[in-house]
Amino acid sequence: MTFGEQNPAPRILVVDDSPIVHREFETVLLEGLDSMAEPADAQRLVGHSGPPGPLPRACELDHAFSGLEGVEKVRQALAQARPYQLGFVDIRMPGIDGIETVARIWELDPAMQIVICTAYADHSGDELSRRLGGTDKLLVLKKPFDGIEVAQMASTLARKWFLARQAALKFEQLERLVAERTQRLLALQRRDAAEEPGPAASVATAGAEPTEPRKDRPLLLLVEDQPEISETLRRAFSPECRVTVAKDVDRALGEARESVPDLILVDAAMPRCDGIALCHSLKSDELTSHIPVVLLGGRDQEEAQIRALEAGADDYLVKPLSVELLRARVHNLLRSRQKPQDPAAGDVTLQPRDLAASQIDALFLQRILDTVEKHLPDFEFDVDVLARTLGVSRRQLFRKLKAVTGRTPHSLIRTMRLHRAAQLLKESQLTITEITYAVGFSDLKHFRTVFREHFGVLPGEYLRKGAARAA
Repeated sequence: MTFGEQNPAPRILVVDDSPIVHREFETVLLEGLDSMAEPADAQRLVGHSGPPGPLPRACELDHAFSGLEGVEKVRQALAQARPYQLGFVDIRMPGIDGIETVARIWELDPAMQIVICTAYADHSGDELSRRLGGTDKLLVLKKPFDGIEVAQMASTLARKWFLARQAALKFEQLERLVAERTQRLLALQRRDAAEEPGPAASVATAGAEPTEPRKDRPLLLLVEDQPEISETLRRAFSPECRVTVAKDVDRALGEARESVPDLILVDAAMPRCDGIALCHSLKSDELTSHIPVVLLGGRDQEEAQIRALEAGADDYLVKPLSVELLRARVHNLLRSRQKPQDPAAGDVTLQPRDLAASQIDALFLQRILDTVEKHLPDFEFDVDVLARTLGVSRRQLFRKLKAVTGRTPHSLIRTMRLHRAAQLLKESQLTITEITYAVGFSDLKHFRTVFREHFGVLPGEYLRKGAARAA
């Protein structure tokens, strides 16, 4: 059993209550097939000529004699940032059985490949699928097992684990390339717009919407049921903002959650619409709690102003009012909420209490950080998986996180992986290659590149500087 030079020796866990079975796995995976066969058999099966002898050690093999012990070993391996690539789990064991053991293991490490070992027809394939779900990370091995079959399973599944890591890396690189090229295009568009004022600039000066709206402009949601007023306000803000209109509370809440705008402007005096109650709902929702809300109300309504501010409104303006005054208030709120556009360039804090303006935002951000931290060793964990885990869309996650922290989800995940790598370099005895895989990177060269981009030095130099400071 051999593995590619680019991948370290895989770590394999055997979970079985029989010491004899553990010895058989050691014979196959550590000593080699030659030790199990007669010379003629070895030559026929593995192409070996001459006297039989052990193959070079090609994996790290750990043992657990019960399901609970196996789950605990997986937990410890993750805590040490040394995850297992593969586990052979017996289906019949005292305590929790093999299926429950696998289910608990996958709760901790969903990327781990599993082989269920059974000598009985205890569970059909449909039963396994029902209890463990449809997955491509599970195979069944019948006992007594064949040494060649075990070796092939171990080699193939471990290789599959590493290839999946590499595939995730390629996708990450593609996403980064697309993002970089998109930023270049946006920069060129902004430069061209600044250097060559044309018809679009003339229209904007006149207060009309540009012919080709730019997607990088702030998104404003206007909650207003009178078409004349909504059109006047839409035209007033169109040169600098993208404007969407909702005519009632239900549409406003749905649009706010779906598009996550940069600011919401609400007419508090609409019939059948309590603007203050809408503001309270928006500020109580974790997807919209960070969005500035400006209420427009009538004169002589001091009580309404107090209620609006208690509901979390960021401003309350009295009608009739100057459109220019309203634009100035809106632009000030937008500027005050702007975050650095390239936070990854510096070593900024990842503490929710330092980044979030409200408790709801802090709790949501903490949930994001906890989820990412839990899945750092999983190379298949990406923005899509994070969004699904949080129960939001990719777009909602991007706009919410960008508004609260200035970071994109991809940048946050990568930064946390790099910070964890730096911690392991300082506090563990792991090699740089082991740390690379432990924090979710599958390519050592790429890890070194992004590490240097973030910290200014290569991992090896970072490690030497840390050792020098400790001395």
